[in-house]
Amino acid sequence: MHAAHVGGSFRLMNDTLIIPIGFNGPRLSGNGGYVAGRLATKFTEKFGGDGTVEITLRAPIPIGRPLALVHDGDVLKMQDGDTLVCEARAGSLAQLSPPPAPSDWAEVMRRGERGGSPADGDFGSCLVCGRGRAEGDGLRVWGTSGPQPGYSLSCYLPHANHADASGRIRPEFVWGTLDCPGAYAAQDDSDRRVALTGRMTAKVIEPPKVGERCAVVGWRTGAEGRKLYSGTALFTESGRLCALAACTWIVLKE
Repeated sequence: MHAAHVGGSFRLMNDTLIIPIGFNGPRLSGNGGYVAGRLATKFTEKFGGDGTVEITLRAPIPIGRPLALVHDGDVLKMQDGDTLVCEARAGSLAQLSPPPAPSDWAEVMRRGERGGSPADGDFGSCLVCGRGRAEGDGLRVWGTSGPQPGYSLSCYLPHANHADASGRIRPEFVWGTLDCPGAYAAQDDSDRRVALTGRMTAKVIEPPKVGERCAVVGWRTGAEGRKLYSGTALFTESGRLCALAACTWIVLKE
């Protein structure tokens, strides 16, 4: 692969990412978790490591056009022209301890039935949580806050459209499942201002298989001004931990 030197950084020639139309969070911007997973895969391919990657989102993510990948030291940046969209670096989850896997799957299913973002709402078409997305199209990770304050519980059924040739869910979609449930946990029920993903550090441990019923547990880890912090963990029904993430959320100003 050829590289062009640009002010101390190296642009990887012919190496771009395109976030397809439909892979959105907000209506006109790429879904933070999915995009983070795409960039994390590129980072791991180039830098190696244990698969734990920190992604910082710097600007709304354009959909449907090539975004350049730029190698800058130990950081991989994704840019839209001169605008830095997001950047990847090696991450750590050493301080994050997930809660136990859910044991009441009837409760998981109940929250899936009534959770997620309403189809006619601002996030009804979100790749992860939108109830306006058809089966096999969106991930349909649907849940709500609870069962106790500072937690969330969501249901997820892996679909073949999101799997690799081995029948396991591709990493970018696993990252996606860890996204929105963190907001459900981080936000107070009394404060439903829009919060967007600002930073996400995640590791895919063992992706679930198609049809393997899963739950995503979210838990609040802190707050500072307009920044909210959460952890999320993806479990199979058998209790296997598939993936883990720490997220920073930015509450938008009214």
